[in-house]
Amino acid sequence: MNDRQIVEMIRTFFKNECGEDFFWRQISDIPDMHREEAKEILAERIKNRDAVESEIADNLQNGGFSAVEGDIWKALLLNDRLDLNDQGNAVYRKLGHGFLRAKREANRLAADADKGRFQMDIQDPLFSDSSTDQLVRLFQLSTGILPDEDDDQDCPASEVTPVVETPKATTLPSSSNQLRLTQVFEKWRRFRAPTERTAADFGTHVKRFCDLIGDLPVDEITTSHIRDFRDEVEKIPARMTQAQRAMDTKALIMSLEGRDDIPRLRPQTVKDKALAAIAAILGFACQEGMVDRNVANGVAVRKAKEDEDEQEVLFFSPEQVEKIIRSPVFSEGERPLGGASEAGFWVPLIALFSGARLTEVCGLELEDIGREKDVDFFFIRPNSTRKLKTKSSRRKIPVHSKLIEWGFLDYVEHQRKTNQNRVFDQVNAKGHTISSAWSAWWGRYIRKVVGIEDSRIKFHSFRHTARRELLDKEVNELLVDAIMGHSSGKVSERYGRDADGLTYSMDRLKTAIENLSYENVDFSELKKNEYQVSRFK
Repeated sequence: MNDRQIVEMIRTFFKNECGEDFFWRQISDIPDMHREEAKEILAERIKNRDAVESEIADNLQNGGFSAVEGDIWKALLLNDRLDLNDQGNAVYRKLGHGFLRAKREANRLAADADKGRFQMDIQDPLFSDSSTDQLVRLFQLSTGILPDEDDDQDCPASEVTPVVETPKATTLPSSSNQLRLTQVFEKWRRFRAPTERTAADFGTHVKRFCDLIGDLPVDEITTSHIRDFRDEVEKIPARMTQAQRAMDTKALIMSLEGRDDIPRLRPQTVKDKALAAIAAILGFACQEGMVDRNVANGVAVRKAKEDEDEQEVLFFSPEQVEKIIRSPVFSEGERPLGGASEAGFWVPLIALFSGARLTEVCGLELEDIGREKDVDFFFIRPNSTRKLKTKSSRRKIPVHSKLIEWGFLDYVEHQRKTNQNRVFDQVNAKGHTISSAWSAWWGRYIRKVVGIEDSRIKFHSFRHTARRELLDKEVNELLVDAIMGHSSGKVSERYGRDADGLTYSMDRLKTAIENLSYENVDFSELKKNEYQVSRFK
């Protein structure tokens, strides 16, 4: 691999790093729970700016590559050159040096964007508009890393790029321009490695675009196509049956003509989901040089009617929590089919007394319920049921004494004795996540049965409520972040970890979690469960 190829890889990495924050800014207003998770990811990236800069500066000063090791591995994998994944190799060291500079420059530009400055004022000359020859020469002078004698011997002569000036046009040859939207989506998915949910969401919108407009080559997609797509997507119902989800989008829309009684997607939802997905994929195509510009950027949606406006997620008031506790599932022992047996009772209570996300709770396996220093805990970690949103999501949360008092550990033991693998074995879904169907049931239950009709109240409100309660009790914010699965953004949080990669002791976490006491809520009507097991036999 020669220096010209290395410089091209570094500049491609820089483009993708710049696009990463833009991507999360685009989808950070997605409605419902997904919006909250996207906002958390963006907020975490913003909090980490200084930590990223500190680690990069340390790497550049001391010759390390810890800030970009994974990025180098991924780039070599995509180029089928994992044989070069060795820090003793000159190619690896050059890539490492360049990737550190790329990440630093992208991080600086992202920090400017955080403050509303989008001028793209490039400071590192390696990422300027100079010719490729000039950039290669500049890179060779700046690295001080001598090439190995056989640097190019592992690359066939036919693959060595001739030293000629690269055209300034941003498009690739016509053969690359003929990649269709579905093909670019697959490239985007492999390169970006999004969460399963995001990939599924984007895949849905790509399918709808193809159903309505066609699977066009990306360089033939126009702003008019995007507007036509927007107008048609607004006709899709806000709620669909499984049969409707399986229909061709055109057929679905035609089947609902004249049905003004059926609520359709809100304009903001169309913008934040459908248009954002297509814009992100076309933005990737632009970064990769397949198109000159992103034709999906700036496409407006109609102004929503007052009753269509998207609303924020609120925390529960004490009165609302009491309404939940007095409802049939919690006070009378009812177990509706949609609530998936005991999950209907325990999942909301665990969320209220831990601040865990819905998917984290629904995806718990029995091995994730442990005991350390006489403290029972939930181990939120990737398992065979579900993955985690971010690295900082991995954590241990002590089981609150109220949950133990109400019989949660007895329920867990009952599950073990009946040879189950999961804590909530009846929670299943064919949708984005293990919790999709259960979440739909909870939405119906809290509105139709509990009687809380405010659309800003969602399951995610339990997480907001727990965080607010901890902060109101003046629990240290870093400790709250550890419980909630947020990164503090401080370099120091990477030190003093135990074998599980966790920072705080179980005793410290237990003291903090017990602050979720909700003194203004009357839990007296909650019906304690009786499970015919003994955990001590």
